Amino acid sequence: MNYTYSAIRILFNKSMGVLMDIKTLWGLRVQEFYRKMFRYYSIIGANVVYFFLVISSIFIYYFNLFLQWIPPQISVEAILSLFVTFILIQTKVRTFIKRADIIFLLPLEWELKSYFIKSLAYSFVIDVIKLLSLITILLSLYLHTTNINFPIFFLIVGIVSYNILMKWTEQWLENHVQFVLHRLNRFFSIYLMCYFLFKNDWIFELVLMSVNLVFLIYFIGKKRNLNWQWLIVEEESALLRNFKFINIFMDVPNLKRSSRNRRLLTMILKRCIPYSQSNTFLYLYSHLFVRYNDYFYLYLRLTLIGIFVNYAIPTSGWIFNILILFMTGFQVIPLQHEIKQSALLYPISKSQINDSFLKFVLVILYAQLFVLYFAMFILTSTAKIYYLVIGSLFVYVFVYFFVSKKVNFSGSAFKE
Repeated sequence: MNYTYSAIRILFNKSMGVLMDIKTLWGLRVQEFYRKMFRYYSIIGANVVYFFLVISSIFIYYFNLFLQWIPPQISVEAILSLFVTFILIQTKVRTFIKRADIIFLLPLEWELKSYFIKSLAYSFVIDVIKLLSLITILLSLYLHTTNINFPIFFLIVGIVSYNILMKWTEQWLENHVQFVLHRLNRFFSIYLMCYFLFKNDWIFELVLMSVNLVFLIYFIGKKRNLNWQWLIVEEESALLRNFKFINIFMDVPNLKRSSRNRRLLTMILKRCIPYSQSNTFLYLYSHLFVRYNDYFYLYLRLTLIGIFVNYAIPTSGWIFNILILFMTGFQVIPLQHEIKQSALLYPISKSQINDSFLKFVLVILYAQLFVLYFAMFILTSTAKIYYLVIGSLFVYVFVYFFVSKKVNFSGSAFKE
C-alpha cells in the first residue's frame, strides 16, 4: 500500500514538472491563470475600459427607457430581480482543474479537500464583488437609494453562498430531468430572494434563505466522490468564456469553438452563392458562420434584442439598431482567422480573400438591418424610409472604412 502511494506521488510530481506539495497546488494554478490573463488584458486594457464605458452608458440609457415602458402593474423590483438572477445563473465554479488531472489527481482525491474549499471560496468572493457592485448600481439608479447597510450585505452574502453551493451540487445530478428541476429551483429561489431584498421584506427573505441553506448543507454533507468530468467541463467552459471576450479585441490562438452541421442552412447557402472561383472564400466564411455556434447564436441574440427594443422603444429604436449593427460587425471580425492555413493553398489572391470577407460582413449586416427595419415596421408602424437609408450608409461605411482596416490575411493569422 505504501509502495503504491509513493508511486502515485512520484508520477504526479513528474506530471507537474517540478516537485511540489499538494497544498501549494491551488496557489500555483491561480498564479498561472492570472499570468496568462494579464498578458492579454494588458494589451487590450485601454480598449476594454472605453468599450465598457460606452456600452454601459448605452445600456443604462435603454434599460431606463425599458423600465418606463413596463406597465405600472409590474414593479421595478420584479424586473431588477429578474436581471440579477440572470447574471447569477451564469456563475461558474472556478477550480483551475486541467484535463490531465483526471489521471494524476484522481488517486489523491482524499488529499484535495482544502484545494476545493479554496476554489469555492474564490468563486464566492468573485460573485460577492460582482453582485455587490451590481446591486449598488441598481439601487442608486432605479430605486434611488445607496443604503448598503450590514443587513443588506449579509443577505447578499447569503444569496451568493446559496448560488455557489447550488452550482456545486450540479455535479451529482444523475439525469437531464434532475438537471432541469434543479435549475428551475435555483432560478426561482434566487429570483425570490433578490425580490424580497429589493422590497425590504426581511422576514420572507430570511425564512427562504435559511430553508435553502439548511437543505443545501444537509445535501452537500453526504459523502460523495467528486465528478471529475463535470469539474473539467466547468473549468474549460469558464476559461473559454474569458477567451471569447478577449477574442473580441484580439486573436486568441487555438480557441476551441462548438459547432453544428445545420444542413438546411448549408443547403440554402449552396443555392444562394454562385459557384465560381471568386466566391470560394465567401462560401467558406458563410459556411463557418452558419456552423460555429458562437457567431451564429451571437447574430441571433443581437437580432432578437434589436427586435424587442424596436417594439418596446419605437421612437429610439433606429439608434439602437445602429448599435446592434456595430456590435455584430465588430464581433464577427475574428471569423477571418477561423479558416485553416491549408486553405491558403487554393489559387486565389490575398486581395480576393480580403474582398470576400468584407462582402460576407456586408451581406450579414444588411440582412440584419432589413430584419430589424421590417420588425420595426410591422410591430410599431413608425419605421420611416430614412431609417433604412441611414442604416445602409452606416453598414457600408463601417465595413469598408473600419472592418477593412482590421482584416489581416497573413499566413500566421490562420489556425492550423
